Amino acid sequence: MNSPLRYTPDTSALEAQQCFHCGEAVRPGDDFAVEIEGQLQPMCCPGCRAVASLIAGSGMGRFYTQRTSFNERPAEPVADENQREFKVYDDPALLDRFSSVLADGRREARLLIGGVTCAACTWLIESSLLRAAGIDGASLNLAQSRLDLSFDPQKIPISEIFARIQALGYRAQPWHSSAQRDQMQSEYRRDLRRLAVAGIGMMQVGMFAIALHAGDLQGIAREYEQLLRAVSLLVTAFVVWFSARGFFEAAWRHLRQRTLVMDLPVALAIGLAFGASAWATLAQRGEVYFDSVVMFTFLLLLARFVEKRLRLRDSLAWQDAELTLPDAVRVRAGDDWELRPRSGIGAGERLMLRSGDTVPLDGQVVAGESAVREDSFSGESLPRRVGPGDSVFAGTLNEGASIEIESTGSYAESRLAALQRSINSARLAKPALASLADRVASVFISVVLLATAITALVWWQIDAERALWVALSVLVISCPCALSLATPASLANSAAMLRRLGVIVYGENALESLAASRDFVFDKTGTLTTGAFRIEQTVKLGSISDRSELLALAAELQRHANHPIASAFSAFETRADIDGVHPVVGAGVEGYWQGRRLRIGSENFCRELAPDLPAHPETPLLWIALVAEGEALAWIGMVDEVRSEAEALIRHLGSQNLRCELLTGDSSERARALGADLAFDRVAIGQSPEDKLQRVVELQAAGAVVTMIGDGLNDAPVLQRADASIAVAGATDLARAQADFVIERGDLEQIARLQRCARRTRAVILQNFSWAIAYNLIGIPAAAMGWIPPWAAALGMSASSLLVVANAARLRYERG
Repeated sequence: MNSPLRYTPDTSALEAQQCFHCGEAVRPGDDFAVEIEGQLQPMCCPGCRAVASLIAGSGMGRFYTQRTSFNERPAEPVADENQREFKVYDDPALLDRFSSVLADGRREARLLIGGVTCAACTWLIESSLLRAAGIDGASLNLAQSRLDLSFDPQKIPISEIFARIQALGYRAQPWHSSAQRDQMQSEYRRDLRRLAVAGIGMMQVGMFAIALHAGDLQGIAREYEQLLRAVSLLVTAFVVWFSARGFFEAAWRHLRQRTLVMDLPVALAIGLAFGASAWATLAQRGEVYFDSVVMFTFLLLLARFVEKRLRLRDSLAWQDAELTLPDAVRVRAGDDWELRPRSGIGAGERLMLRSGDTVPLDGQVVAGESAVREDSFSGESLPRRVGPGDSVFAGTLNEGASIEIESTGSYAESRLAALQRSINSARLAKPALASLADRVASVFISVVLLATAITALVWWQIDAERALWVALSVLVISCPCALSLATPASLANSAAMLRRLGVIVYGENALESLAASRDFVFDKTGTLTTGAFRIEQTVKLGSISDRSELLALAAELQRHANHPIASAFSAFETRADIDGVHPVVGAGVEGYWQGRRLRIGSENFCRELAPDLPAHPETPLLWIALVAEGEALAWIGMVDEVRSEAEALIRHLGSQNLRCELLTGDSSERARALGADLAFDRVAIGQSPEDKLQRVVELQAAGAVVTMIGDGLNDAPVLQRADASIAVAGATDLARAQADFVIERGDLEQIARLQRCARRTRAVILQNFSWAIAYNLIGIPAAAMGWIPPWAAALGMSASSLLVVANAARLRYERG
């Protein structure tokens, strides 16, 4: 940690100094300066000095060059004795309320962080926590202020994590959906109050303006004119102070940090128009534009309010969906039914659902027939008929007769939980189009301010009385809100539509990469095929001649694997005398039997243990070997059906001149024949996960944007590496998926729909960009020529932002 340096401020500049950390004024005589990035920076108090010293001393001083607003001022200096309040969170009962225990003893916790304003804050918090011993995961969702942690409580207690966050100048508390919802509702009420005051003020001042304009045409007594102006001044002053205050605060703080944000031209326009109108009212001469001030304020707040509500609507909807789940569920206990807490129910439990019950967990119907309404997921109001063998999902409503279901997992493994996590997942990296928009907007503000100044100077020479109002029109009409809304509004609406269609969206920003992809790489097993393997042929090779004994050995090994092949052995009896079993990713499973190593899996994997393993039969089956140390035992031939939609999907992608490659771990000729039958551009068999990853890296190095489609299990590394990734998985795999998108129930038609949606999203983003740019290219010159009054400029600017939001909202209701 850097020690605070002795700093002697220039007394002539004391009044102009602000705290480098929080932006508050530095009092004359205070000496709390800290060296940051080689420069001595002033601080206003010991608290800011302590926090800034911690940040700089941790090697994270560049945080101050990336943030977009000042931090909150710490209440007091950070010291160990002030952290005792957090010890209460070390209590196991309290800790269990906002964290969960993992299999290896580590914990996952969720915290709500206060004072987070920008991506730089997320970087600072994550980087600082990840430097601490015992913390191996930290992901902060900027939109929801939610921090997801993975840590070892034996190495670092949760109280110390709270203390570290407070030491950085932020506030932390346990995260609960209700706490976040309360925070969002509070912000909603605040925004609504500001909008309502601006709207009422606009109506009142608008009526006074009509009277004043009519008086200009028909004549009005001087005292009445002044009365109307004075009342308009009072109403507008309150609107500016209450509703428009946020624009001034944001612009001023960033201006003191020598950064330009879009609130600056907004604040200048409102402030100059109000100031000039107030001076005209008090001086009793000149024009007033109070109606333009309140109209501009109202319309800008309305555009931002609508955009924010659209962006947060899905988050609130899924939180509310979880609240509808019953706390107690009827569970089979012998011959009777008993009520048990939903939180304690896992896979394999038999549940009773009566008419009108909300389905508490994902499951499969085992008795009875009914109708289930799933509009919360699909938007389809008509119920779906279900019977034995059909799947039902948590959060849906049983509208027919009573049914019995067998749960397929806990709530954490349900489709509803996966959807909720997909909305909460944090992706700090902005898509290229959004980053471009931010850079353009920053430069654009500088250009607008320069253009406004030039316009004012020119009009001062032409008509001094109009100079201010023409310059204000340029400021108002050029607000870059539409440009900044173009990308996030489109991505949020597309993700909402896809979620209703059954596509779990973990990475909204990956829609851009998917739209730009020219190379699509496919896994075979469980992706192009159903993954429902069955054993077709067994070839005995060694000393064990009993087929049932061979299959028992194989079944015991496969019992420990999570590959789809393992499901083919689930019906066979297993051996109890095999131990030390462990799967080898991409190869097979190994264990010990009668003092010998035993393996089942690919030919190369098994040949390492039994070099004399003969070649498998030429029959077009998927062959896996079973070997003991020094002895080949059997070849097991399996069948895996190709999905009916696979051919149509590859044909659809090929029709758009997109390259499709098949990379499969299956080394049989049947895999090569499948690739040829489906008309892949390239087929590679016998590929390990490392081989697949290397191929994707090669494509990316050649400039390709790659989309990977796999089953989400062994393909996790390559799914993460690809520019966009799609996992085709069953409902129980959703919680384990590491892809940007998860297609439910292996429906490959959804991939074509997803790809079309990504392209439409990109098209809408470009439409919004084109509109925003064209609007400014036309509007700014027209305003500079004096053809557009301030009130019309306010209408045009707000209409531009609302048009962008409305155009993006179209994506929400398209069906693919």
